[in-house]
Amino acid sequence: MGIFKVKVNEKFVKAKLKNGMNVLDLMHQLRVNRETHLARKNGELISELEEVCGKDKIEIFGVVYGG
Repeated sequence: MGIFKVKVNEKFVKAKLKNGMNVLDLMHQLRVNRETHLARKNGELISELEEVCGKDKIEIFGVVYGG
């Protein structure tokens, strides 16, 4: 597990990523409403169930906080 920067609505935030986490887990940790987002992993649009790791470039956009 390590602390990584994730781009959320054009701003970088710190997040702890564990092995086996998916985008949905990451959004829950960042308190992002999952109904209002799109996510990219390494430049490609992905599902919220896609697994992520510290080597990936993660971007979550269209974010509304809360929920």
